[in-house]
Amino acid sequence: MTSTRDTAIDRSVTGVPDRWAYRADIDGLRAVAILLVVTYHIWFGRVSGGVDVFLMLSAFFLTRSFLQRMSAGRPAHTGRRLLATFRRLVPTAAVTLLLVLLVVRIVYPSTMWKTVWEQTWASLLYLQNWLLAADAVDYYARTEALSPLQHFWSLSVQGQAFVLWAGLLALCALIVRKTRRSPDWAVGLVFGTVFAASLTYSIVRTASAQQIAYFDTGARLWEFAAGSLLVVLLPHVRLGRASSAILGWAGVVALILCGIVLDVQGGFPGYLALWPILSAAAIVLAGNRADTIGPARVLASRPLRFVGRDAYALYLVHWPILVTWMVVLERTAVGLVGGLFLVVLSMVLARVLTLLVDQPLRAWRRGRSDILVPLAVVTASVIAVTAPVLAWQGLTERKAEVVAEQAVVANPGARVLIDDNIVEPAGDIQTIPLPTELDSEWVQLERECAGRFGIDDDILAGSCFQTPDATRASQVIVVIGDSHAQQMTGALLPVAEQNGWGVITLIRGGCAMGLAEAGGDGCVDWREAAISHVERISPDAVMTVVTKADPGDDDEQLRPGIEEFIDRIDAAGIPIVAVRDNPRFDYDMFGCIVDTDDAEQCAAPRSGSLSDANPALVLQRESITHVDLTEWICPNDVCEPVVGNVAVFRDDNHLSASYARSLSPAFASALDASR
Repeated sequence: MTSTRDTAIDRSVTGVPDRWAYRADIDGLRAVAILLVVTYHIWFGRVSGGVDVFLMLSAFFLTRSFLQRMSAGRPAHTGRRLLATFRRLVPTAAVTLLLVLLVVRIVYPSTMWKTVWEQTWASLLYLQNWLLAADAVDYYARTEALSPLQHFWSLSVQGQAFVLWAGLLALCALIVRKTRRSPDWAVGLVFGTVFAASLTYSIVRTASAQQIAYFDTGARLWEFAAGSLLVVLLPHVRLGRASSAILGWAGVVALILCGIVLDVQGGFPGYLALWPILSAAAIVLAGNRADTIGPARVLASRPLRFVGRDAYALYLVHWPILVTWMVVLERTAVGLVGGLFLVVLSMVLARVLTLLVDQPLRAWRRGRSDILVPLAVVTASVIAVTAPVLAWQGLTERKAEVVAEQAVVANPGARVLIDDNIVEPAGDIQTIPLPTELDSEWVQLERECAGRFGIDDDILAGSCFQTPDATRASQVIVVIGDSHAQQMTGALLPVAEQNGWGVITLIRGGCAMGLAEAGGDGCVDWREAAISHVERISPDAVMTVVTKADPGDDDEQLRPGIEEFIDRIDAAGIPIVAVRDNPRFDYDMFGCIVDTDDAEQCAAPRSGSLSDANPALVLQRESITHVDLTEWICPNDVCEPVVGNVAVFRDDNHLSASYARSLSPAFASALDASR
């Protein structure tokens, strides 16, 4: 997102390419790219391809600086140049992170704090892209809440590429010394290889796992390599006045249309990302002719250069401003007037950041050639962010520890409904879970299936887990299905522990065991592999959720195809624990608790989601044990948000792990009643 310039020479000889000369039109191109990014984010909720242009241009400037020094016979000093680059990048990013942390603490719901902490660390360490790549394949990390820091993914990719480029440019310098070939030849060889390898990987990776590839540095390196190769190509391209104009304007039109024509977020990088890269390359090549009638003069105009100088800061601030607007006003669209306000606010804040942070730190002791100054600047910036985050996290985690210590007495959950000897805690005691602990409210076993329970089908990788004592347990129960079966496991685990049972979970988000349900991607194959695994290990019982509640107009019903699943398990001679689904809502129950002073306002009638009678009772077989916990989840036909000082739900359709565990006495009673 930044440029590296060693010179500010204006071209005075028309038609003669000079790749070392200052190119005002490239500053204008950076302005167009950032304006596309901002415009598409604010008004269209799409991705424009402008970030891809930034990635290419950042490598263009970095490589041009290297080649200029090498061509002049000066040492490359790649390590020193790398530090100088981070000296420019880190301070402005650190100030942005601090401002975001302050705003999040004041106006964001506390349920988002933990996510922001994680992303702050990832952004500061230039690892944000890998965090988002992990979330992209994590069913339970998916949320409609946008993070004000997720745009740091591209800066993380850029920072990682800069470190790699320092090594590769040092390799180029070594090749020049050893072979006596020109610096251009060495750069062309090294980065041509990177371009070919990375583009091939990008195409394959995008085709197989696009959501991961989007954030994968390896799938993006070819975009940087294209910028490096463009520097080598620049002096060898001779375009006529008309041809340069045609090429330049075609590049501008193609760049602007990219986000309209292509699904950038859903299809990039892969070969589709060649569109913005080639468009930008065409603009740069066309502008290499000083007397062109192409877009270079427009791009070099004062207004675009004005925007271009603040491009980095504008990229940093526009996204958190947009997300904060939507969080505070609870909107998903900003409209024309609101969007214009956000653009102006972003540009003003970007100018302030550039004036007060970026420019002074760039100028401070700029003439010194040692590494102490950039090290000091980077270190101070990192500490400035690290200290408040550690303090904030530490205080919040200590509060969570205190609450956990009191939970047995102060947070009985469903036990106040089940055990007459337990009374409702006083209203001034902290409800659990704390909003900052919400991410841990999934029921998840830690040990992957192994030994006789080990998987033999790759499609089950990452979805089979077991309790530590499963291999030597007196009986083993397999919980199979989607996230609702997973959350109900919370009620089973204490019962299993008391009885010495082992528990295996075969869980895939969105893949319930109604064999006629579509489910998510790959559900059909996953279900078949999971059932085959159950048949092979032959547990003492299988537990799954057999009904599906509905928060809308549809009635609760048996899951389509659940009887076919039961037939398979029955034929294997395995008993079945058929659990009724928990209620679902058309709003976030936990979020409602956080946003209101009176949790009772969040309550909902049981009839809004569940039938009067359990639809699963039509399944009458000797092998089936029915478990219906509705009266403990929605006592007196009202689905309360908080029972026994424990939040019943973690979102709009899942029980919290804390409340699920408190249901264990009722779960045990249901099992006993069937014997």
